[in-house]
Amino acid sequence: MAKEKGPDECNDAHKLIFLRCEVFEVDRAVARFVKYWEARVAVFGEDKAFLPLAVDGALKDDMESIEVDYLQVANKTDPDGRAILLFDFKKEAEDLSSESLLRVVWYQVHVALTQESCQKRGVVVYVSCVDRFTDWRPSLSKKIAAAARGILPIRLAGIHFMQPPSYITLILAVVRPVMGKKLRNRFYHHSGSVDDLLKSLSKFGLGDMDMLPTMFGGELASYL
Repeated sequence: MAKEKGPDECNDAHKLIFLRCEVFEVDRAVARFVKYWEARVAVFGEDKAFLPLAVDGALKDDMESIEVDYLQVANKTDPDGRAILLFDFKKEAEDLSSESLLRVVWYQVHVALTQESCQKRGVVVYVSCVDRFTDWRPSLSKKIAAAARGILPIRLAGIHFMQPPSYITLILAVVRPVMGKKLRNRFYHHSGSVDDLLKSLSKFGLGDMDMLPTMFGGELASYL
């Protein structure tokens, strides 16, 4: 159905992204490709799923959710060529639907995938947690985690929770089982002063000020 209704969205370049994600293991790439299109229809609906994932396409009704910067993609990569994503879960306190925020996640992931190095090397993710536990949306987190695990064609190199609150263990108790054994071991916590953060992040090649988002005291301020 994807090839018939959205040939431009299902071309060879699109398929190559899945092959790169699975390091050219064809069976795994095909399985992810099928799950991806099933999920894309579920997330966007048949009327929009086959449109380009762009602000003048499938995201035309989600501009408000895009503009709150729930998920952003830095305009530079880490030293290994991985895309840098910034999740601001504090924005879950905004009066925006979880469905719209999930569509924004899909959109921004595809923005990151416009970089060939991201397709080959993957992504690193910074996470700013909600201020109040009651603002957190567990069902949305589960859907994002499920998409990251085996649907979206991305390779997660690391998920870095910055200055995590005391209830982070409750959040991870919900998210980790969905992520699977391999990815749950790529969750990291970083706390303390800016120097402490940089020292901790240096283990992952992120120990420079221009690799640390401004909201955490660094100099990374420009996003795609």
